[in-house]
Order: sequence, then structure tokens, then C-alpha cells
Amino acid sequence: MTVERREAGPRTVLAVAGELDIASSPALRSALETALDAGTQELCVDLCATTFMDSSGLHVLVDAQQLAEGRLTIVCPPGNVRRVLDLTGVSNALRVCDAQTHA
Repeated sequence: MTVERREAGPRTVLAVAGELDIASSPALRSALETALDAGTQELCVDLCATTFMDSSGLHVLVDAQQLAEGRLTIVCPPGNVRRVLDLTGVSNALRVCDAQTHA
């Protein structure tokens, strides 16, 4: 898994590519904490290139939502990863949008 960080005005985008699992989720957690500690106004996690996500990835996203205090958006198109978000109810607890609807 890789996490690419880019700034878009007041927004920090973390683009996650590959498999988000127990081995790789600490890297995402660290990137999220770094962005929040830097004072980003809005945080976006782009899961468009994420091919797999297990419960450890879900935990990182839920924890990030609490730390971000409502400033977190997850971009996740339909597919296997979105299905995990939907089936677990995480997509109801977080702000999740398709890539096409996120500006």
C-alpha cells in the first residue's frame, strides 16, 4: 500500500493505493495524524485506487473521523472497498462519496 499526500488549497488529500489491511493500516493512521497535526482544514481520504480493505482499515477511518471532528471526507467509488463500507455501516457514519461527486 502507498499513501500519497497532496495539498489542494485548505484540503489535504491522502490517496491510498493497494491493500489496506492490518500490515499497512498503521501507515495510513500515521499519515492521517500528521495531516491533522499540521492543521489541515479539510481532510480527504481517496480510496479510488484501494483494492482491498479489512477491519483494521475501517478502524483507522472511524478513528480519523473522531480526530478530524467532522472535517473528513472519504472518496470511494462503487466496488469491493465501497461494499465493505456499506455492509459494515461505516458509510452511514462517515461522509463517503463517489469520485464523480467529490469536487
